[in-house]
Amino acid sequence: MMKKILKQFSLPLAASLGATMGALILYQCVTLRRANQKENLSSCQKQEFYGIETAFEKRGYGKKLLLLHSIFPGASRMEWEKAAEALSKEYTVYTMDLPGFGQSQQPKKPWTAYQYAAFLHDFVQKEISGSVSVLAANSSADLALIWSMLYPEDLEKLVLISPEGFGRGFATTEDMKPLKMLLSPVIGTQRFLQDTKKSRLKSMLEEMFYEKERLDPDFLEAVCQNARRGAHAQMVYAAIKTRFAAADTKDAFHRLEKPFLLIWGEKNIANPWQYMEEAEKTRSNGEFLLFENTAALPHMENTAAFVSSVTQFIDEQR
Repeated sequence: MMKKILKQFSLPLAASLGATMGALILYQCVTLRRANQKENLSSCQKQEFYGIETAFEKRGYGKKLLLLHSIFPGASRMEWEKAAEALSKEYTVYTMDLPGFGQSQQPKKPWTAYQYAAFLHDFVQKEISGSVSVLAANSSADLALIWSMLYPEDLEKLVLISPEGFGRGFATTEDMKPLKMLLSPVIGTQRFLQDTKKSRLKSMLEEMFYEKERLDPDFLEAVCQNARRGAHAQMVYAAIKTRFAAADTKDAFHRLEKPFLLIWGEKNIANPWQYMEEAEKTRSNGEFLLFENTAALPHMENTAAFVSSVTQFIDEQR
C-alpha cells in the first residue's frame, strides 16, 4: 500500500520538477539570447592579437599611452573614456577591451595573468611598434606588473591604480572551489544571471565609487550590456569570481626598474590605501599619490586631478 502511495506522489512530483527545470532553462536561453541581440554602438578598431580579436581605440598625438581597464563583470574601455579624451590632447592614447571584455573576443578558457601579459606584449609589438607608458587600474595593474617582469622592453613608465595583488596575491584553493559550479549549466548559469542583473551590477559599481552619485548612467548601461555578451560570458564571470587571473605582484613591484606612479583612492574599502603605505616603505624611489574622497576609480571620480597628475609624471625627464 505504501509503495502505491509513494508511486502516486512521485510521478506528479517528477513531472512538476521536470516542468520547472524546463521553464528555467528556457528562461536562461531567452535571457542570454536577448543580451546578445543588443547592439553596441561604440566605434572602435578590431584586430587580432595573440589569437584574440581585440577592440581598441587610438586618438591624439604625442607620447604613447595605453590605458587598461579594471576587471569586473561588464568592464570595458569605457571606464577610461573621460580620462582618455582629456589625455589625447597631449598624447597618443590607446584604450582597449581586454580579452573577455567589452567588444573583444572571449577566450574559450579562463586566462592567467601570464597569458594576459603575453597578449599585451603582442599588442605593443604589432600595433605600437615600440615602448609605451601604461595606465592600469585595480586588477589590470597587477597584469601590468607581471607584464613589466616578463617584457620590460615594452614599457616606458607605469601608472598603477591600487593593484590588488599587493594584499590578496594569487587565488587560493578556497577561491577556486566554486569554479566548477559556476561553469555548470542551469545552476551556474542561474547564478551568473542573478549576479549580472542591473540591480546587482549597480550595487557593485556604487561600492567602487566614494560618492555613488558620480556613477554615470551611461557607464552603468554599458556595464550591464557587456556583462552578458558573448558565447563565453559565463566563463568570464566564473573566472572573475574565482580570481583566476590573480597574481602576487609584490615581487614584480620590488623588481620594477621603470619609473612608476602608484595611486590609491583614500576611500577604497575593498583594497585599502594602507597597502600603498607598505609599498612606499619598500620602494621610496617611486611616486605615490593618495586621492582624497575617491575609492577604487579615482580616474573616474576626479578625472581633472588625475589627468593633471599623470601629465606631470609622464612629462618628467628621467
